[in-house]
Parts: sequence; structure tokens; C-alpha cells
Amino acid sequence: MIPLSRVSLVIPVYNQLLHTMQCLESILRLPDKVGEIIVVDNASTDGTPEYLNSVSVTVIRNANNLGCAKAWNQGVQASKGDVIGILNNDIIVTSGWLPALLLFMEESGCGIVSPAMREGPLDYELDKYAAEFTEACRTATRPGLLGPCMLIKRDVFDAIGLFDEGFSYGGCEDVDFLWRAQKAEITAAVTGSAFIHHFGMITQNAVKRSETRAYPDHNLAHFLHKWGRTVRGNWFQRRWARTKERWTERFERFRYGHTLVERG
Repeated sequence: MIPLSRVSLVIPVYNQLLHTMQCLESILRLPDKVGEIIVVDNASTDGTPEYLNSVSVTVIRNANNLGCAKAWNQGVQASKGDVIGILNNDIIVTSGWLPALLLFMEESGCGIVSPAMREGPLDYELDKYAAEFTEACRTATRPGLLGPCMLIKRDVFDAIGLFDEGFSYGGCEDVDFLWRAQKAEITAAVTGSAFIHHFGMITQNAVKRSETRAYPDHNLAHFLHKWGRTVRGNWFQRRWARTKERWTERFERFRYGHTLVERG
């Protein structure tokens, strides 16, 4: 298994200080120490820079909000690890999340892996719930990735390149990356052996409120131009995808008592 010292974590932030603190402190409190944590600060003005100076992380500061894909790429290019973790700052990790993901990556041969997650308010006992969830779902998997948290082997970037910076602020860049990986026959999967909490859309909703609401339309248009279809596809593709998703969730709940993407 790849040692933890050969893992780099990349976390872009844009304000949302409380969520950044919760995310970093959930990582730093655990005994599983990675080689480096790189935080890319997209011109935060809410006390985030001062907080980042007080914790043991490497900080890349941008004079302007460069968006998600560019910040991810800055972190990847600055990183030294053989595996790069791309994390949102509105997640909280739980005990054993990283060793479980690395073990799953080794055993499955996947180039990209994500943990299971629960999305929404943190209104439950996270550590207790995570222990119960991972015990019940340790053999559960499903294909694909989850953008809020994904571990990616460095040779995946060598094979297909970095994230597409044509996507502004945030949205579609993770799906685009997955499709490019699949085109190169690189597999991606979600495992129930690792669990995190994801609050969901914290930074993107703030950007829509304070800066611009136009970027999702730009990203969808860029995706359509690049792939010749929308992310969700036509009526038949949307209906088929939703049917598969419902059956997947039903099977997971029947087999494991949980689904790998839970919504609080």
C-alpha cells in the first residue's frame, strides 16, 4: 500500500472560514499523517489567511478567486505525492478514512477512489455513525467518483492531464475529468470502507449570492461544446441514469442498510 507520507492533500478555499477550520482540524486530529496538506486560498477576506498561518499546512495564495479547477491544478502542480487527494473545504473526515481509501485503491487497481458520504446538516454523531457505516458497508462499492473528495494516482494526471480550466468557479470539472479517465480506461470507484460528511455546495452558493450567478450556464455550455452533449444528457439518458441510480440505492440499502451517498 502507498505510505501516507507519499500522499498530498489539496484543498481549495474561498472564505467559509468555519468550514475550512472544521475540515482541516478533522484531518489534523487523526494519527494518519500525510506527506503534505496544500491549501489554495482564492483571495479569502474573512480571516482565512490568518487562520491558515496558524496551522501546519502549505498555503498558495491567489490575488483573485481563480475558481475550483485552477486551484486544484495549482495544488497538483505544487504537490510531491504519488497520490493526490482533492478535497472540498466543506467536508469532515473520520477515523481511518485515508488508510481505507489507499487500501481500496491498491486492492481494486482503481486510479481514482472516493469515500462514501452523507450530505446535509451535521445533526448526528459523526464518529459513531461513521464506525457503524463502514463496518456495515466495508465491501460496498459503486463505479464513479464523488467530487467533494477523491484520491487520484499521479500517473492518472500524467495520462490525461490536469483539470480543465475552461470550467469557471466550480461545476462540471469533476465529471469532465471522470469521463476523460474512463476514455483512457482508468477506473474510478466509491467505497463504503471510508466515510466522510459533506455539507454541500457551501462555497458555490456563496459565490452565486455575492459575485455571479452566470457561471453554471458557462460551464454547461463549455461541457456541451467539448462532449457534444450536456452533463445529464437527453431525456432518455436522464431517465435511464435516474432509474439506475434508484436501483443502486435500493440495492445498497437492502444489502448494507445504507446507500453510499446519503442525504440528511
